[in-house]
Amino acid sequence: MSQKYKVIGGLSRKAKFNTTIAIVLLFIIIIVFASINQVKQIVDKRKEIEELEEKLTWQRSENIRLLADEKTLYLDEGIEIEARKQFNMSYEGEENISVVIDDSHTDTTETGDIEYSRNDLWGNIKLFYEQEIMD
Repeated sequence: MSQKYKVIGGLSRKAKFNTTIAIVLLFIIIIVFASINQVKQIVDKRKEIEELEEKLTWQRSENIRLLADEKTLYLDEGIEIEARKQFNMSYEGEENISVVIDDSHTDTTETGDIEYSRNDLWGNIKLFYEQEIMD
């Protein structure tokens, strides 16, 4: 005896079609998100490349300027300027003047027989008046 089985249930043709469409749409959405991330990375890398190119251009112009400065140092005028600045050199007949700043601070300054205080302005004015103007 042969029995023929008829399957009742399962998915209908419409349900199979909807499932297929859902899977395809899900796959498309995943591809879109992956491509958006790649596009974002490309844009970021291009911005970084532009910044690095600007930096390279600035460095090149700075190198050119420094090379020009170096070349001028070998000229007589450049040598003279550097000798005067760095080594305090001068021509014959010129005098070098040095300014020495003394960092030792005292609280009072004496001029003649008057003793002025650094911190008392009105006292100093009074001393000046009594000693210089009253005499």
